[in-house]
Amino acid sequence: MTTGSRGPEKRRNSSRRNLILEHLQGVDRFLSSQEIHKQMKSRGESLGLATVYRQLEILVDEGHLDSIVSPQGEKLFRHCGVDESHHHHIICRKCGMTRQIEISEVEEMAELAAKRYKFTEVTHNLEIFGLCEKCS
Repeated sequence: MTTGSRGPEKRRNSSRRNLILEHLQGVDRFLSSQEIHKQMKSRGESLGLATVYRQLEILVDEGHLDSIVSPQGEKLFRHCGVDESHHHHIICRKCGMTRQIEISEVEEMAELAAKRYKFTEVTHNLEIFGLCEKCS
């Protein structure tokens, strides 16, 4: 079967993305690209760190993964499940356990700020960091 010059590369990248996405499904915390790479390598997958990072960025752009910046400045990634609607997270600083949260007041505050300061097309992110019950 003949494909275009980008056909095999596109398929390979798609299969790599699928491997990463499958790996992250069911993980209840945010992971760095280095952690994901290490875990996948220990499972026998042969993906380079740069490839993992590129594929993670594509998965974020496509809306399949969430990404945040940790308090230490590291970019972290997580698959948040089937419901990919707008949401926020509360994250344990010690063990990394993460829960999705919905707080309507945050949405109201963003709308109020946009009106007050005459902004349009406003977006926002809220990540709350603390210690979970087990780590407290």
